[in-house]
Amino acid sequence: MTVLFLLIVLAAFTVQSLTGFGGPLIAMPLGISAVGLATAKPVVTLCAWLSAAIVALKNRKDIVYPELFKMTGTMLVFMLAGLWLFKNVQMNFLQVIYGIIVMCIGVRKLFFPSDKPMPKWVSPLAICLAGVMQGLFVSGGSFLVIYAVGAIPEKQKFRTTLSGVWALLNIFLLGSYFFDGSFTQPVISASLLSLIPLTAAVVCGSLLAGKLNQKVFLKVAYILLIVSGAVLLITNL
Repeated sequence: MTVLFLLIVLAAFTVQSLTGFGGPLIAMPLGISAVGLATAKPVVTLCAWLSAAIVALKNRKDIVYPELFKMTGTMLVFMLAGLWLFKNVQMNFLQVIYGIIVMCIGVRKLFFPSDKPMPKWVSPLAICLAGVMQGLFVSGGSFLVIYAVGAIPEKQKFRTTLSGVWALLNIFLLGSYFFDGSFTQPVISASLLSLIPLTAAVVCGSLLAGKLNQKVFLKVAYILLIVSGAVLLITNL
């Protein structure tokens, strides 16, 4: 099961490095099946932080700082709500609803694109829901991309700014795991092993990112929404 988990990390964080989101959302449901929630959540969070920090620091000139601070600040408040829900609410039902919503958004964007701007209330709602889901399952990317695709249309700035958001937010999550005792010996061992596929994933994603044109990049983003939602739905029914 450890080998399977390492392969999941490799695949998921290649996607994360390539697009700026999606890694934890793919890794968490599959990782829970492979090694359990207690190990998967802190290890995936650590991998998400490292991969995002590397991309953000390497390409920091491309960060759109006003959007970085706006997204991070808003999500942090609602991430606290997600952490509370994680400790107090049954998770399966929430994940099923989340999976359905994400799939619907991806299908609409990919197969029924529209040039009409989204209602103004959708963007702030998307950021708030992203914060909640980041606290719940380290999986806020699918909601945040709803806002970020419109706010940061240029692919490199999009990828780098989102990486900066995850790098900042996951510092807070890792601190909370440290203080609540989540980093047990098995988790530390799994984290160290995960550095090998994570390094390969960051390199692969960075190489591929420079070869995608704008239209392909957006299609990849929307396909990832559908895949991510399907993974959540299937693993929780």
